[in-house]
Amino acid sequence: MSADLSHSVRQWGSAVPAVLASGMLAPVGPRKAAALARSFHRYGPTPAMLLAATAIRHPDKIAIIDDSGQLTYRRLQQRAEAIAAALYAACPTPPKSVGIICRNHRGFAEAMAAGAQLGAELIFVNTELPAPQLQAILARHNPDVLIYDDEYATTVEQANFAGLRVLAWHERNADPAGPPTLDDLATRNHPKPPRVRHAVKITLLTSGTTGLAKGVPRAIKPTAIVLLTLTAMAILRLRGTDRVLVAPPMFHGFGLLSLLGPLALGGTAICRRRFDAATALDDIARHQVTVVMAVPVMLQRLLAVPGLAEGRSSRSSLRVVVTGAAPISPTTVSKLIEAFGPILVNGYGSTEAGLVTIATPADLVVAPDTIGRAALGVSVRILRADRTETAAGEIGEIFVRSGLEYTGYTPDPAAKVSSKEVIDGHVSTGDMGHFDAERRLFIDGRADDMIVSGGENVFPGEVEDRLATHPDITDAVVIGVPDAEFGQVLNAFVVLAPDAAAPGEEALKQHVRDGLERYKVPKRFIVLDEIPRNASGKVLRAKLHAPTGS
Repeated sequence: MSADLSHSVRQWGSAVPAVLASGMLAPVGPRKAAALARSFHRYGPTPAMLLAATAIRHPDKIAIIDDSGQLTYRRLQQRAEAIAAALYAACPTPPKSVGIICRNHRGFAEAMAAGAQLGAELIFVNTELPAPQLQAILARHNPDVLIYDDEYATTVEQANFAGLRVLAWHERNADPAGPPTLDDLATRNHPKPPRVRHAVKITLLTSGTTGLAKGVPRAIKPTAIVLLTLTAMAILRLRGTDRVLVAPPMFHGFGLLSLLGPLALGGTAICRRRFDAATALDDIARHQVTVVMAVPVMLQRLLAVPGLAEGRSSRSSLRVVVTGAAPISPTTVSKLIEAFGPILVNGYGSTEAGLVTIATPADLVVAPDTIGRAALGVSVRILRADRTETAAGEIGEIFVRSGLEYTGYTPDPAAKVSSKEVIDGHVSTGDMGHFDAERRLFIDGRADDMIVSGGENVFPGEVEDRLATHPDITDAVVIGVPDAEFGQVLNAFVVLAPDAAAPGEEALKQHVRDGLERYKVPKRFIVLDEIPRNASGKVLRAKLHAPTGS
């Protein structure tokens, strides 16, 4: 039996008891069974169906706890239905697309569910975009309806957005002459829109670290949803009793899955509009959180909270911590295991390919730098430059085929956008990596981040990981800068630990030299207050300006 097939058999086998334990298949009475059948008929395989089904099964359970308080499934569903009906009545023609610019709060879930009830394409927009980029995104996608937090009102106004505008979160009383609010629409009484007869298209945006974020639209097939759900259950053991801290931005694929998971099972999603490490730890203790979803930089901030070790007993409810969306250093993995126990799970994926691999707690104890094994229904290949497959331990470019079919980016007449290379249905991730003998996947770096210094290939990640082991450094990024003699040399940007004195440059060079080859030692070290990152934690390398080598 091949390693991939053996792994899939194990995953399928472990998913069965997880599904049974989750409560998804618990029997319901005839009345609820009939209501579930009507909901599926009305909404089809969409996020709206997930929420409607849970509201039928668990109407009085708490669905969301956010900065405004708590909301039951019954109330969330009622509001979403009223909002969808009001939007349908307000638009001159049935809306074909709904843009959502919301931070992590109930308004995001309401907008998503209402848009899905309309059968409209859901366009999730990055909340951290600067005004010019947000305006360019709106011009490119031009949704019929735009639901947004009031902090983006000025940008939306400047973009001359012509569609229907709806305010989600608002700090002050809304202007009676301005756009309606979700709260207002939720009180209106209109006939229900027609039933949804097709899979709803979901458009996520790429990270935008190398330019304007690209749109990746897809209509998610039911089989893909099933495989994704079973993978998550096999590894995470999600249950209807879970209380899940959803820290990643919900517009991102990781954040969206973090929200949909508990809502599909009848759990409780706990979220804040802005992440704060101390508040997150308080939420874990106060709400007896069982699952934490967070990007690596958020977990780094949790580790830096004073008194973390002393408060371990207040986190006794916690049974799994899930991270992803950006690289995490082996040093950070080891520190998290020490602080929280062997409960960390690391996921790897991309906007184009979806979830690719998952590293279990057992994987990370043995190999803190792994991103795990392929998820159910996913095929991973590592290919050489001539597109032949690599051997174990050999670095190549990672290609992925998954149930989330990739058909290219949203057309953009204002920009030249090249689609990812596709070979035999496998899409290039742009990452370089290798398998070990156990078929665990490891990321060695981005293909476009590789630095060639004096004829030697250097992936920044291994240098960054080495710097992260220094006791006075909490974060590090390495880039290549032009150099007349070597072509490129390495410059390192480091963030110091609280109250740490800046180590001398020679001491840092020696620290790297003690663990890596000499040609991987950075030529310069620049101390920053923080590394520039996007909302999902990926480094914005274009914002790092270093002196040019001589």
